[in-house]
Amino acid sequence: MDAKGRVSLPAKYRAILAAQELVLVPGTDNCLWLYTDEGYKELIKPLRNKQFDRKYDLLRDLFVAGAEDIEVDGSGRIRVPAEQRDFASLSKEVTIVGKGDRLELWDSERYRDRLKGIDMDEALKALTEQEGQSD
Repeated sequence: MDAKGRVSLPAKYRAILAAQELVLVPGTDNCLWLYTDEGYKELIKPLRNKQFDRKYDLLRDLFVAGAEDIEVDGSGRIRVPAEQRDFASLSKEVTIVGKGDRLELWDSERYRDRLKGIDMDEALKALTEQEGQSD
């Protein structure tokens, strides 16, 4: 991340994302989620029908009030607003992870710590159990 809060997107995503409207959202585990506008609308769809349900207020605070429209500049970078940088504790080194429907922006040190904490045996067991349930 540079001094202006800009982060370079991985080359394989630049052309695709530059042609899209993007939304940057505070995510779980204190990272940021980058969605296309279409993907973002899918994310918040369940919250629309819960206007008077207090259990969903925090989710609306994160995913609606905390959302920022983002553009890819000519150099393939996005500018991360200061409030979101603070939320995710982003430093100079940022890791961008593809998660299928979104990209995640992580402070690199926190992401490395996250990976160290994964118990692969437990993760594979959970995956196997989930596949068994869908049969």
